[in-house]
Amino acid sequence: MAITIYWACIEDEWIKAVEPEKVSKRFYSMGIKDDNRSSPIAINHCPVFNGSLTNTYAVKSIYDYSFKVENGQCVSSDHDQKFFDEHVFIRLLEKKFFSFNVRYIFFTEEDDLNMSAYQYPFFEDNEITKRCMIIPGDFNIGKYFRNLEFPFILKKEYDEFIVNNEDVLYYLKFHTEEKIKFKQFRYNENLKQMLADVRKANSGNKRGASMQVYYNKFKGKKYILNQIKQNLID
Repeated sequence: MAITIYWACIEDEWIKAVEPEKVSKRFYSMGIKDDNRSSPIAINHCPVFNGSLTNTYAVKSIYDYSFKVENGQCVSSDHDQKFFDEHVFIRLLEKKFFSFNVRYIFFTEEDDLNMSAYQYPFFEDNEITKRCMIIPGDFNIGKYFRNLEFPFILKKEYDEFIVNNEDVLYYLKFHTEEKIKFKQFRYNENLKQMLADVRKANSGNKRGASMQVYYNKFKGKKYILNQIKQNLID
């Protein structure tokens, strides 16, 4: 049995997005494995290691972009101001705390499927792993409809954020032993409005409210799934 996870990149340049890739596949492509179980590099036979990678996937950027903290401001020479305004969220400038909005969304018909988002991509060697401390989070993609962004704090020795197209931004882990089957859909105006409605419904939640409060308020799962299935990409 496989669990279907519907996914979309909800950027204007969504067509550049690729399906999340198994982290185990990316790791073993490095050649650190051996058919001989007694070999010191035969980590491919280790159930503890392999179990930790079960249903863990890499999510990539679709942009080349950079911005820096300079003279108390956040500035970029890439793209234009509209791109900056739509993709850079300054959370706390003096602490170099930002979000870079490469927005993906994941949803499922399952009643319960927890997803750990923004896991540090520990097998990658790129500008993200060099410069960023990533803020993790968990929620149930069977009980809530929301998009992901990319929240991070620049490390103290860096004042510039740099990402290259197809750099892995973070890992996702789906907490199930079942196999995962991804199906991509095209985000539309109806889903955009539903996402806005879900946010509005939770705008008055008390600070520090548990995710269960969000789940209890969530409505429209059948409608969302209907819209997704009408807009699947073969």
